[in-house]
Amino acid sequence: MTLDPTPRCCVFRWMPGPGRFGHGLLACLACVLAACGGGDKKEKTTPDKATSGGDSQSMRDTGTPGSAASASSTGPTASPAPVGGNSTGGASSTPSPTGSGPVADEPAAPVVTMPNYDPDPVQAKTQVDQHLQVARAALSTSTPDAETALREARLALAIDAANVDAAAMVAFAYYHKKLYDTAELVLDDLFKRETAKQNANVYYVYGLIYDHTNRPEQAVLSFKKTVELNPNHASALINLGVHQLQNTQYAEALSTFERLVNQFGRTDAVTLTSLGSAYRGHAADYPAGSPDRDANVQKAEAAYKRALQSNSSYGPAYYNLGLLYLDNDPFPGLPDTLLRLNTAKGYFDQYKNMPSLEMKLYDDRMKDVTKAIKRAEKMLKKGKGGASTPSTTGSGAPSPAPATPKAKGGAKGGSKP
Repeated sequence: MTLDPTPRCCVFRWMPGPGRFGHGLLACLACVLAACGGGDKKEKTTPDKATSGGDSQSMRDTGTPGSAASASSTGPTASPAPVGGNSTGGASSTPSPTGSGPVADEPAAPVVTMPNYDPDPVQAKTQVDQHLQVARAALSTSTPDAETALREARLALAIDAANVDAAAMVAFAYYHKKLYDTAELVLDDLFKRETAKQNANVYYVYGLIYDHTNRPEQAVLSFKKTVELNPNHASALINLGVHQLQNTQYAEALSTFERLVNQFGRTDAVTLTSLGSAYRGHAADYPAGSPDRDANVQKAEAAYKRALQSNSSYGPAYYNLGLLYLDNDPFPGLPDTLLRLNTAKGYFDQYKNMPSLEMKLYDDRMKDVTKAIKRAEKMLKKGKGGASTPSTTGSGAPSPAPATPKAKGGAKGGSKP
């Protein structure tokens, strides 16, 4: 028998001969089995520690369920299973079928990242602020645009449903639509949140609603809380000052309006007239002729005249100047009684020509000043022209006046919610 030297297969031929070649046939069969993989020597399939990239025992300590340290050795390319499903735990060194070296690992599966549909917080805040800015501008005009403000506030809430300022703006828009009950319901629902109880704008709108539903005590408390939370809330300060004037708290009102003028630079006719009325009321806290009284009277006159410089058509400034001259006898720097009363009458006449005229107030004050003039003239005829005429209000306190009309929602001054 002749063997082909090629290792992949065996070719043999039978040679006729005697039985002594039987042993040669067995040898040839053994050669065939060995060369074609029929032997029983097993190839090593599990890589040793030097080529596995780590200790297989320590990898099992991760506690990952179902992990395996080794694989079956029944096939020529068996390799260890990755611990925890991660193929990067160690490099495989499984011999290639041809015995030429280790087979490279399959590439790791890409990490899947779920898309984030949440809006960027900074961008969302910017968009909310833009909508609220448009809403505030809509309510700052001489004729507030409540519909635009309401729409913009709702758009802000569509971006950030938890935004308290946007919800307060919704209530503020309903307030300007004169839907006071609806506005209050919005605030009541909003006030269930703890964050709303620390928001100045919420209390401010509450104060406006209380003012227009005849609850002045609650309005004052709301405006005070607004200023406590935000000392720079000018509209709340204005409304608080108006209540202080109405409650004859002149010292407190003086402090409020001085702050508005000096700290916030409010030089509009309404604020300056309110400041003048605070000085005029505070003057009555001192006796006639005292330096403190005279100083407050002069400051009141200066504030009213500044208001007219700001707006020469603002009627309440003329009206209050008339009251100032009518009620203060003697008037600082003007000892002549008739001249003082005629000056008061002249201011009332100017008030009559203003668009904000309230005829009943004008008629009442003209009656007062006319009586005072007649009384002064009568005393002059009796040779007592130097005597002082009594104040028309008896105690020297300011007469009732439309000195500071209610700031409706701060529309004539101050920041909006």
